[in-house]
Amino acid sequence: MSSSRSNIGNLLVTFVGGALIGAAVVWGWLELSSPLSSMAHTGQKTMTMSHGEKLIAVDDWRSQPTLNLDVFEDPVSGWNLNIQTDNFIFDAAAAGYQNEEGHGHAHIYVNGAKRGRIYGGWYHIGSLPPGSNEVTVSLYANDHSALSIGGHKISQKIMILNE
Repeated sequence: MSSSRSNIGNLLVTFVGGALIGAAVVWGWLELSSPLSSMAHTGQKTMTMSHGEKLIAVDDWRSQPTLNLDVFEDPVSGWNLNIQTDNFIFDAAAAGYQNEEGHGHAHIYVNGAKRGRIYGGWYHIGSLPPGSNEVTVSLYANDHSALSIGGHKISQKIMILNE
């Protein structure tokens, strides 16, 4: 009898797990194919880079966003990255929605690998491999298009030497 209950329990776990994975795949597909995700703010100049990332030109904006980075070794572990912007508001609540001039978020890359999104002026970078590590931050619009000036993403790089 206990073997039968164990088999039923295993089947139930497998069924629920499969249903969750299937739902996640469908949800992801719907998010990627949503008309909202491909909408640009009226009047924005957009172009697509060769690897599929869409750029939004900010050359005509009243005030173009700027980006600067500083990094400080954390006294406990890792590093603290300070992201300073002008003419740009981190707007977590608007992520994925219609673009608004001067609003959005940033993406952080460490040694070329995306670590995540940034919705404010500080980001904690955990452990890094020994040696020189490149940290890149780029500004993005609400619809996840990269912001650009003169056809180049608004990005800054900083090197961290981890001894």
